[in-house]
Amino acid sequence: MSDMNPVSPFATPMPNVPVKKGAPPIERPTKEEIAAFPAEARTLLENTAAAQSALLETETYAFDDLSDKHFLLAGATGPGIGGALAVAVMKLLGDSGAGSVTVIGRDLSKSVNYETGKAMQAQADAAGFGTRFHWLNAGMALEGRNFEKIVTALKEANAQNIIYINTVAAANSGLLPGMPPVYVKDVDDSGFFQWELQPLDERSIAGTKFVMGEMAVQFPQALEAAGISVDIAVFADWRGSRDKVGRDPSQPEYGRQGAYSTSLYLPKEIIQNAVSANYGSNRKMIDIFYPIMRTRALPFIPGGTTLAQIFDTLMKKAGIRRIDQPELALNTLQVITETLKERLYNPFPRLDAHEAPLDDWFYEVVQRLTTDEDSDFYYRRWMEA
Repeated sequence: MSDMNPVSPFATPMPNVPVKKGAPPIERPTKEEIAAFPAEARTLLENTAAAQSALLETETYAFDDLSDKHFLLAGATGPGIGGALAVAVMKLLGDSGAGSVTVIGRDLSKSVNYETGKAMQAQADAAGFGTRFHWLNAGMALEGRNFEKIVTALKEANAQNIIYINTVAAANSGLLPGMPPVYVKDVDDSGFFQWELQPLDERSIAGTKFVMGEMAVQFPQALEAAGISVDIAVFADWRGSRDKVGRDPSQPEYGRQGAYSTSLYLPKEIIQNAVSANYGSNRKMIDIFYPIMRTRALPFIPGGTTLAQIFDTLMKKAGIRRIDQPELALNTLQVITETLKERLYNPFPRLDAHEAPLDDWFYEVVQRLTTDEDSDFYYRRWMEA
């Protein structure tokens, strides 16, 4: 690194702010939380369906062309965009009596995501979906027993020309070998602090690339080899993965995306390269950029919850309406409808365009956040609950 370049404020710990090494731990749920998961899952599905029904009444959506399609939704349990898509698709196909939906998860049995899958299965049974609905909790695979289960489920549903949507969240936050440190401000029950991201070993790096990246983009080819055609492959992304200057230690922007500057961009880059390489071919692929979403995955990203809270504050100050998962799911179906009609479609649709203009403001605020209650940048002033 040249001595002429300024040191990134994100690569230097802020004085007088506690430092924690690593990334947020995965905590086991309490007995009380476990007992509440089934009701929480049912409420989640009901609230999502109600929000989407109200939006559909505005008649601003036109995706009836999808009402007889076959959907394979990977990572589609829980409160994220995948779960909201599953609710929307089940409503669409339930009303039409045609098409099918196959939901793939890989959730611990004691989790709200798992209970969401169970609740979806119960709803599908009550609605008479039969073999038009499958919930598989063994995760994604490119071969072997788990892959065969997916193929069998799709064939039972008479699924051909499927719409494949991957919203899987499974990656490690940390530094690649030889990279300078990155510090990410965050808040927990103990108060305001900063994460010092730690180096990842080769296994963690390989896993981060494979599950969300390599396997995700290779899956359509594996299905086609098994006799199931894919009309379109859809992936979920966040704009921080595009910030290449934030990955460059020689630049003052280094580390400004937190873990997305250090490791979380790795699988997204694989997806982006595949989408770009296939644009204009007979293999349709799109990578949709979403806004910051309040999901259960967010707290596992260093600074993730803080990022969301600050953006909530910025959006209120700017008079920008936040768009949440139920609406984003409908917007996704609209994008898919339009993409299927167009040969020269947009390979990188933006559903975050309302929020992205605030990025530069966020960078200025977050690097100044402090524990000093007399400062304009006292952290509590910039964080919505």
